[in-house]
Amino acid sequence: MMTRKRFGFAFWVLACLIVVALARDFLANGRPLYCRIGEQSYWPGLRTVWQASDIPYKDSILESIRINGEWKTFPYDRAVFAPIPFSPGELIRKPPAERAHPGSRHPGLPDRFRHWLGADDRGRDVAAGLVSGARIAVLTGLTAMAVALSIGLFLGAIAGYFGDDRLRVRKGRLWVSLLGVPVAWFYTFTARQYVLGDRATFADWAESLLIFAIILLIFNGLGWLIARTSAGKKIITVPADLLIMRLAEVFSSIPKLIFIIVVAAILPKDQSIWLMIALIGAMSWPGVARFVRADLLKVRELDYVSAARGLGFSDGRILLRHALPNAIRSTLVAFAIGGAEAIMLEATLSFLGFGGDQMQGKSWGSLLNSARAYPLDWWVSLPPGIIICMTVLALNAIAESLSDRKSR
Repeated sequence: MMTRKRFGFAFWVLACLIVVALARDFLANGRPLYCRIGEQSYWPGLRTVWQASDIPYKDSILESIRINGEWKTFPYDRAVFAPIPFSPGELIRKPPAERAHPGSRHPGLPDRFRHWLGADDRGRDVAAGLVSGARIAVLTGLTAMAVALSIGLFLGAIAGYFGDDRLRVRKGRLWVSLLGVPVAWFYTFTARQYVLGDRATFADWAESLLIFAIILLIFNGLGWLIARTSAGKKIITVPADLLIMRLAEVFSSIPKLIFIIVVAAILPKDQSIWLMIALIGAMSWPGVARFVRADLLKVRELDYVSAARGLGFSDGRILLRHALPNAIRSTLVAFAIGGAEAIMLEATLSFLGFGGDQMQGKSWGSLLNSARAYPLDWWVSLPPGIIICMTVLALNAIAESLSDRKSR
């Protein structure tokens, strides 16, 4: 009963977090969601949902308001602002921003422009930062664990199902496929440095990963052709479990935070936050691989798997259609645990100042960092600290509940 209550509480905490993340631009926005100037109606706040805030407007009136920073002071005929009328990380210069207690009205602005949870030492709204931090936390957890799952699920399945004596490949296909890895890395990341620069977007990274996968598939096809020749026909046994688990031990022995800090120090100062998230995911795959491997070591000895082999089913079909579905629950447990760790790592990196101007006043860690200037400003440090703790505890509670159900 207690486990069920914890699961219900954790579920609602995460559901609220996801809703806030999706509705960020409707909840915290420094531009009016709707405004009427003369006979014209505009929706400047909603444009930030799909476009960057610094892109010029085609309408001369809105562009003049944007350049002069008059979103809150312009004499609209009618205007509807978000519940939190400040954008995440927004620095208001007209009138100048300053520290503000919870509920304080921003100086020089109408009464509706209040900092409901206060403002930090540079005048950035705390409530807007919390809403933006929810989106960053959700994106961090989902994206980092998507990277970790794509690596860990693949390697863990191979290690658990094939072990050290069941993975047999032709010599030509193996060596050509391995040759494709450095080639794919060169053409994806080294030759495309001009794309994956300081302002690289999620689409740029997704495109690069797609190119990486396509090159690997091409080399795998070439290896299949070479394996048909007399020079590449020889079959060799690959100790998959031994190699993959030793590789997992190497990755596990590297302190994640120190490694990411070292990589971030080598890269440009304002590196993309997506790169930081990808690094978190790339360092988190050993946990997923171990969970999947442990399940498949049991599943591969079950009667229905032996029967499938006896009927002549290929290893790929048995693994994908019969063995892997039994590791789904373990994968979800690893996803929840890894997601909590990824959110903590992102908050730590933001607190230390990594992520550049993209993160200032927009993530929970950067809010905690801004509280260092005035330690007694509890409204800056306490809310993000509580939300981080609740999010991590909720994910751990879900992981514990899934683990208990699995053991029954």
